[in-house]
Amino acid sequence: MKISIIGAAGNVGSAAAFNIAIHHLTDELVMIDNYSRDKLEQYVYDLNTAVTGLDMLVRAGSDEDLRDSNIVLMAAGSAQVTASRMEVLPQNLPIIREVAEKIKKYCPGTIIITATNPIDPLNYAMCRYSGLDRKKIIGYSANDSIRFRMFITQALSLKSSQVEATVIGEHGNSQVLLFSSIKVKGRPFPINPEIKLQVQQQVANLHSIIEPQREKTGRTAAWTTSVGLSAVCHAIVHNTREIIPCSVVLDGEYGCHELSMSVPAVLGNEGVREIQELSISANERELLHHSISALKPAMKYVEETII
Repeated sequence: MKISIIGAAGNVGSAAAFNIAIHHLTDELVMIDNYSRDKLEQYVYDLNTAVTGLDMLVRAGSDEDLRDSNIVLMAAGSAQVTASRMEVLPQNLPIIREVAEKIKKYCPGTIIITATNPIDPLNYAMCRYSGLDRKKIIGYSANDSIRFRMFITQALSLKSSQVEATVIGEHGNSQVLLFSSIKVKGRPFPINPEIKLQVQQQVANLHSIIEPQREKTGRTAAWTTSVGLSAVCHAIVHNTREIIPCSVVLDGEYGCHELSMSVPAVLGNEGVREIQELSISANERELLHHSISALKPAMKYVEETII
């Protein structure tokens, strides 16, 4: 098993490398970063030392070292300094095109996990630029569901291991919190209106909390993202068929075509093995239509760049 990370010296890339390595999800981990080579070399040395005894190789690489990668994790991109992820789409789209060309050249059979924002249009762009099977192109969007689950857990004073909760739609402001998906100890759990409103407000307030801190400290949700990315890699490497919400290019699912958004995805060694179409409430369906409408202009923007 060979996993390569592009943008491996950044916050997300380096944290993902650490989690993938300590969980021994690969025999060879290639860390690539063409913009922070000195920092990359330090990460590689430290991580190689940290995994002593696990019989795996961590090394710095260049574009050519993508060759024969089973998984490529894309974490490179311009820094997000605004409240809206969509505002960095014009800057990051050319980066996705460049990476897609390299993947076509060196490892066309790979599974690509994109963690660069804005996830949904960039995952769609990765699929369109690379020409690979859409089910081998995964956009990382599970943080929304992780936070939703956390807020539900706190509101109900339960252990997080007992709670399931899913978010679909845009990885952004129009995301759809599926209260109908909530389960406690594996059983459907109705949420009273007060708790529902509390959780909705907590999610809505995230930007007012996270964005000022991002601008002040330069920190991102890299640790959360890296844990989620490690879970996605684990499901692929070990063919677990675990269901993880991911941004996937849709071809009829949820009534969508030529659009990528977060949906419950059954993951395995072929990438996305299946997309689950959940039975959702009428209100959730209306919110999903709004989210899809919010995403369509970004998908159109991507299409206009295809030559």
